[in-house]
Amino acid sequence: MTWSQQFNTTEAGGWSLANRLFGVGFRRETYANLAYLLARFPLGIAYFTILVTGLSLGVGLVPMVVGLPILAGVLALGGCIGVVEAALLTRLRGCDISVTPTYPRKLSVTEYLKPVATTPRNYLLVAFGFASFVVGIPLFVAITVVFSLGFTLVATPFLYWIPGVGYDFTGLRGTLDVGSLTVDARSLFGASINTLPEALAVSAVGVVVCLVGLHAVNLSAWLLAGLTERLLTFQSK
Repeated sequence: MTWSQQFNTTEAGGWSLANRLFGVGFRRETYANLAYLLARFPLGIAYFTILVTGLSLGVGLVPMVVGLPILAGVLALGGCIGVVEAALLTRLRGCDISVTPTYPRKLSVTEYLKPVATTPRNYLLVAFGFASFVVGIPLFVAITVVFSLGFTLVATPFLYWIPGVGYDFTGLRGTLDVGSLTVDARSLFGASINTLPEALAVSAVGVVVCLVGLHAVNLSAWLLAGLTERLLTFQSK
C-alpha cells in the first residue's frame, strides 16, 4: 500500500469516526430508538395497572375458585404483552419477530388454560410487564431532563439577550461580606450569560450534551431491544 493510499484510508476512517460521533442526530434510527425508549413509560404504566388489578382480584378470589381462571387470564395477558413488544421491535427496530399467543377460539377451558399455564414465556412476559414499569419511569425522567437541559443550552445565543430571560447558573443572589471586602456571590459560585461569546460557548456545551444523550439513547435501546428479543424468542420453537 502506497503512502497516498494509507493517507486516504486514514482520512476515510477519520470521517467515519466523525460521522459516528456527530452524525447521530441526523439518522432516522436514532429517533426510532428514542421513540422505542419513550414508549416504555406509557406501556409500563398500562402493564402495571392491568397486571396488578388482575393479580389482586385473582389472589383475593382464590378461595372462591373464581380466582384461578383470573390468574390464568393474567398469564394469558403475558402473551398479549409479547404481541405488543414484537410489534414495537418490528416497527421501530426493524426486527423480524412475531409472537402468537394461545387464543381460546374453538378450545375448551381446559385445552386453553393448559398451554397458557405451562408456557414459561408467559411467566417471563408478566415479569417483563412489571419491569417495564420500573424501567420506564427512570428512562422517561432521564430523557426529559437531559434533552431539556441540552436544548436550553443550545438556544442560549437566541434567548440570553431577551429582557426577562436570564441564564444564571447559580441559585445565589446578593453579596458576601468577607472582612472589609464585599464579594458578588455569583462571581464565586456561578456565572450568568451576558455576552455573545459566553452564549456561544454555552451553546456548544448544549450540543455536546445532546450528542451524548443521543448516543446514550442508541446504546440503551440496543440493550433493551436485545434483551426483549431474547425473551420473545425464548422456547419459541
